[in-house]
Amino acid sequence: MFASGKDYCVSSGQLVTLIVAIGLLALLSRISAPNVLAYALTLAGFSGMMMAMLWRWPIANARLVFAGAVMAHAIALLGTPAFEDDYFRFIFDGWRTITVGTPYGVTPESFFANPAVQPALGPVLDGVNYPEYPTIYGPVLQFAFAATYALFGADPMGLRLLFTIANLAMIVLLLRRHAPGHVAFYAWNPLVIAETSLHLHPDGLMALAIAAAVMVGHRRPILAGALFGMAAGVKLVALAAWPLLIRIRPSGLITAIATLGAAYAVFWVQGQGVGFDSTATFATQWHFNPMLYEALFQALRWDWARLAALVMAGALVVWMHARGRSIEDVPLSAIFGVILLFAPAVNSWYLLWLLPFAVERGYIWPFVATAALPLSYITGLNLGDPGMEAFAVHPMARMSQWAILAVATGYDWRGYRRAAARNHGSERSGAILTQAKIAVIMPALNEEASIGGVVAGIGAALPHVTQIIVVDNGCTDNTAAIARSAGALVVLEQERGYGAACLAGIAALRDDIDIVLFIDSDGSDVLTDAPFIVAPIIDGRADMVIGSRSMGVQEAGAMTAPQRFGNWLAPALIRLIWGVRYTDLGPFRAIRRSSLSALNMRDRDFGWTVEMQVRAAKLGMPILEIPTGYRRRIGVSKISGTIDGVIKAGVKILYVIGREAFGDFGGKTNLQKGTR
Repeated sequence: MFASGKDYCVSSGQLVTLIVAIGLLALLSRISAPNVLAYALTLAGFSGMMMAMLWRWPIANARLVFAGAVMAHAIALLGTPAFEDDYFRFIFDGWRTITVGTPYGVTPESFFANPAVQPALGPVLDGVNYPEYPTIYGPVLQFAFAATYALFGADPMGLRLLFTIANLAMIVLLLRRHAPGHVAFYAWNPLVIAETSLHLHPDGLMALAIAAAVMVGHRRPILAGALFGMAAGVKLVALAAWPLLIRIRPSGLITAIATLGAAYAVFWVQGQGVGFDSTATFATQWHFNPMLYEALFQALRWDWARLAALVMAGALVVWMHARGRSIEDVPLSAIFGVILLFAPAVNSWYLLWLLPFAVERGYIWPFVATAALPLSYITGLNLGDPGMEAFAVHPMARMSQWAILAVATGYDWRGYRRAAARNHGSERSGAILTQAKIAVIMPALNEEASIGGVVAGIGAALPHVTQIIVVDNGCTDNTAAIARSAGALVVLEQERGYGAACLAGIAALRDDIDIVLFIDSDGSDVLTDAPFIVAPIIDGRADMVIGSRSMGVQEAGAMTAPQRFGNWLAPALIRLIWGVRYTDLGPFRAIRRSSLSALNMRDRDFGWTVEMQVRAAKLGMPILEIPTGYRRRIGVSKISGTIDGVIKAGVKILYVIGREAFGDFGGKTNLQKGTR
């Protein structure tokens, strides 16, 4: 129900605008000599107008959003695919698959004079673009083409209905997860409707499979894997979303590989290939309406430009996957947007890859792009201009696309920076702790020479400390007895491992503890720095404080060369992936009890400290580093003192960073988002 008559009138006006837009496009497509310029400008103009209207007056009724989309698609089906010719190849592939079992390995031009070709296929063969090349379309699409040919023959209406139904299914999925006002940006977008029901592009099938896979996610990993495999079987660009499978159980990745492999195997066993040769030709030679790739092309030319674009886009895709905290949080719209940014060929229907995933993300550039990329239809061929290359986009159209996208991305970037500044300026942890109860946890393994002095020292540094816990991590000396005599609570943890010891100490905390301080029991930490480490948490300025040895004064020989290198590498990777600057992975640290619980710590050995810092970064916790001194330890180190320990610790730290980068942790992130 609408809140008022005004809302009803506004929504009715938006729906009328959508119907008029699609009606005009359908009418222009049926003119005997269609005007491409008028069509492209109508598509671009109404796409921009609809986005502006939906931005200004969001729709609050999900049924209206879906009903409007159904009406618009129904009107689009009254038009004809006069401005595209890809569907001729789809029909030809369907015929080949039905008649001989595979569409691959044979060129359409080889059938031009073939008397076995049915008369109804004559116009189809005449319309196939690039008939000198075998098909490049994936195996899952070939199954779809075969099914529609079996039902509708050479009539493109079968394809149009298939793509229309798929798009309506996408809208239903989006309405189950997002607000109607946000879904309308996709459902009522003239470009989306035109590219599916009028232009017959199958890219929405890929997006539908990925969206469904993300929806079932962890609940049904085998189904999710099958859907990811099907998505790549539609278009291989779906592989850019496959790192999401790392966040699901291994059965999901195995199923995805098996599904894609089985789809290709159906055609591979017939001995005529699966279209990779034609795909390679397209990837290495096709050049149409590029964006950032154009600059690389002008600087490096063909081969090197494509290699540079592949490396740069690949690195950005991996980085964006790594920054996401959960499968739902990975920005697939931005990932596919980066691919388009670096692609040698950019068509307007490629936006179907990313638009469903831009719903409710908070930025506008994907939807503004629907008003820009239709201008790519203004080519020398469509204009009939002999002075231009056939597939060259008119310079004014190119400039208009770049200008529109530059303004939109600039707007989004400004919104992101403002949100980041607001979050940074208002960043606070929990309440100020005027009478904080502090607990100290010290893992210990055969530290009888130092443990008594450390327990006494921390008690002197923090005279009001509530609880001192020494975790006996399998000691074979008098560590436990000395710790008890010094006044500490001793907890036994037989499983060896720094993380296991810390978890055992946490389990022994009193219920009223506010702050947990972790220190080593070997005498290396300067305990008089403890008040400075807990103070920012007491004051409410931080949730976690790390005593940074790199920022403080170190005694000669206190840290080995491998430790120094690791203290540079791991923080550098954390900053690269999550944008949080650390200088140390030191064990001397304090954290608010509630924040420690939120981190859901699990590591049981060398990865404990880096896991804590990475998860704090992913949660957006207020974090501080305080300079602290560091001395040579008493006794022999169990990690840095042995080659085996150094290697194990280094490998585990890198593993934890990778695991946290590509693993699900909690719900959605606190990423700064703009607003609509």
